[in-house]
Amino acid sequence: MFRPPLRVFAFLVVLLTLLGSLGTATAQEATPPAGTPDPATFRALAAGLIEVLEPSTANVVLGRISLQPGASIPFDEADPSALLVYMASGELTFRVDAAITVARAAGTGGTPTPPEDVAADTEFTLGEGDSVLFPGTMAGEARNTDTEQATAWVVNIVHVIEAAATPTP
Repeated sequence: MFRPPLRVFAFLVVLLTLLGSLGTATAQEATPPAGTPDPATFRALAAGLIEVLEPSTANVVLGRISLQPGASIPFDEADPSALLVYMASGELTFRVDAAITVARAAGTGGTPTPPEDVAADTEFTLGEGDSVLFPGTMAGEARNTDTEQATAWVVNIVHVIEAAATPTP
């Protein structure tokens, strides 16, 4: 049976209802009034397994995450899966303890801009059309510091190595 990797849970807290508990999503200090949207929501849209090198597979999950203003989600530093994020609308501010490269939205002519290097422990913001590929096993968080909801497409990839079964006597 397919089970999405832990990064999906850590980065996309709302999967609590689907696969178990993880880190906490935080929002404003006060309790939101009734009828207020959840601080963070995630909807898995597609998932699959692909054989990489026997006896291992890669789990791949495509989803969409929305964060309300003030919401944040922590990364799980023990999770080895890679995470590709493409901003659909709004802005998200990230801080991670690994050096990464950000691809900014294409200009008006459709030509992509050169990749932007971001040093470890440096805050950076992604806006509409920007993307980033996060390596596994890193700590940090994603926050919506804007006044509008932020929505991103997320692809989670984790390489799973299956150990050979040992027969019991």
